[in-house]
Amino acid sequence: MKFLVLILSLTLVACSTQKIPNRAIAFEYPKTDFKISNQNFNLDYSNKDNWLFFEEDNDAQKLIPKNYKLKDSLFNVSVFFIHPTTLYSTTNWNSDTAYFRNNTLLQLSIENQASVFAGVTKLYAPHYREMHIHSYNDSINGYKAFDFAYNDVREAFKYFIKNISTQRFIIASHSQGTNHATRLINEYIVPNSQIKKKLFLSYLLGMDIAEGEVELDFCENPLDTNCFMSWRSFNESYFPTDWRYGKEVLSVNPISFNTKENWSNKEDHLGILFPNQKIRLKQSINVRNNSGVLWVSLPKNIFTKRYIDDSYHRADFNLYWLNIRRNLIERLSQFK
Repeated sequence: MKFLVLILSLTLVACSTQKIPNRAIAFEYPKTDFKISNQNFNLDYSNKDNWLFFEEDNDAQKLIPKNYKLKDSLFNVSVFFIHPTTLYSTTNWNSDTAYFRNNTLLQLSIENQASVFAGVTKLYAPHYREMHIHSYNDSINGYKAFDFAYNDVREAFKYFIKNISTQRFIIASHSQGTNHATRLINEYIVPNSQIKKKLFLSYLLGMDIAEGEVELDFCENPLDTNCFMSWRSFNESYFPTDWRYGKEVLSVNPISFNTKENWSNKEDHLGILFPNQKIRLKQSINVRNNSGVLWVSLPKNIFTKRYIDDSYHRADFNLYWLNIRRNLIERLSQFK
């Protein structure tokens, strides 16, 4: 099964939306085989407590960066956002519903990632009983944990597509969320022509996706629609040792929004979203695609030195937040 091979080829990666020093978390791992136990029930997504963000019940304006002054139009488009892995320190294979409450890491995924859609589209992000990060290292228990988490994502999407009135919708995801989004698209959305024709764009970030693994066209140009985008951010000249790369792995440049392998112009970079919800360092980075990875060139100064790393996985949205938003508005404006 191609999808299973893709999942099991991944190893332990940092899937959170911010770098968490090892001293801040005492990592725990499941020590027994996977068991569903008392969590064997479907979540009720008519209960808004089972949503991390629900447009009608949350204030999208609070997600907008504090120094972002433009007034954007709200399009008749809804985003279904699937958050990345945040489950590290537990002996359970999956989170439970208690994990949903007052969870700082989950909220950070909305503030640092899903916020790029706020105020431009309606935003919906389900809670789901995500699998432990260690699941990527266990080909038997890990897949069971993944399947359990995916069931929640699928049920949430069923509620979303049935109850949210929208002309078009977007799938957006990062890391573990992208694994679920890929499966959702292939198994549930594409086979249903009525749903598929409403799928405007898909942002499948943070995981390696090769040609033919998503049953949609790849977005190769800045104004393409009815297609998907993917990229993974790494330091310039670095190739990951645990993830796939090569000509068959798909990647788009999130500044130029094409698939060419030339460096983007630094003047085209619109700024980085920092954890304090402010956009800084305009025209500070340029990026290029190379063999399925996205190389990032940070300026060499005292301020940015602390951020230089081999992998910028946690910042796949933050580094290009405003570029992503501006490009989305341009794509949406074609159909206003």
